[in-house]
Amino acid sequence: MLGTAVTTRHFEIFLTMILSRNMSEAADKLGISMAAVSKSLKGLERETGLKLFRNANGRLTATAEAERLLPFAQRAVDHLDRARHAAQSLRGGDIGQIVVGTAGPALVSVLPVAIEDFHRRWPDVRIEIGIDTTHHLLDKVAANEVDIGVGTPIVKNIDARVMQLCTTRDLCETALVAVLPRRHLLARQNTIRAKDLADQSLIGLAETSATTQLIAAAFQQAGIPYTTPIVAANAVGVCCLVQQNVGIGLMNPLMLAQEIFPGVVARPFRPRIVLRTCLYYSKVHAPTPATMRFIDCLDRAAKSLAARLRSQT
Repeated sequence: MLGTAVTTRHFEIFLTMILSRNMSEAADKLGISMAAVSKSLKGLERETGLKLFRNANGRLTATAEAERLLPFAQRAVDHLDRARHAAQSLRGGDIGQIVVGTAGPALVSVLPVAIEDFHRRWPDVRIEIGIDTTHHLLDKVAANEVDIGVGTPIVKNIDARVMQLCTTRDLCETALVAVLPRRHLLARQNTIRAKDLADQSLIGLAETSATTQLIAAAFQQAGIPYTTPIVAANAVGVCCLVQQNVGIGLMNPLMLAQEIFPGVVARPFRPRIVLRTCLYYSKVHAPTPATMRFIDCLDRAAKSLAARLRSQT
């Protein structure tokens, strides 16, 4: 059981110790004495009932229990840091920090445009960006660990309790494209169908991806097996592999909206598959005024990019 005497300060010292070469370095980083560091670590061990550090040849090393405790301690310290930033900003009448989580193509398309717009108008507001899977992103929105989530829609295996804590709405809709090396023979075609890809090496995303499931359904309807000998962790990885002539990818055209992959071209996939980019934020904790302004910037950026992509197809 975690003792009631444990404070966030214990976890701050614990994290600093793990990230330092020795206790002297940890004490210097924290601006306290080595005795104070030692006392705090012993207190944390006593209250948790865990052996967190082991003395090996005069040097403290983290135990397996300390490694398992580490992410929870980091989360506690992160919450404290956010509270400190909030308190500082509230003295000025507003929250001066926005934490944004993202999953999917929005990272390289919608978010950069929205942040440029927002930062030009409100340069004093700090923006943090985290990258995650959509499932984890929803968990973080529900737990108020991020202010805003921008990603793909959830299609299955999501806890209903998590969804009940999140407000979800669409930012924009785009249509699936085939992404090919510029010199590929299929790049000469105006559109790409499943039958055109029957003998091609396809680069896919994980089976849990909403895009993957839509693609698999389209191939099934066409009577073509959807097999991906290469699977990338995200759409950025797919584009990098296409750029190296490894194969062909099927994805959201937002990935190519900023033209960051030279030598790669997109062709519309038929039949048309609509892809949604979604916005998530907490139902329980009302967005701050700064967060609402950032959501407005996201809306403008998403609509502008989607309209541009539609005009190109």
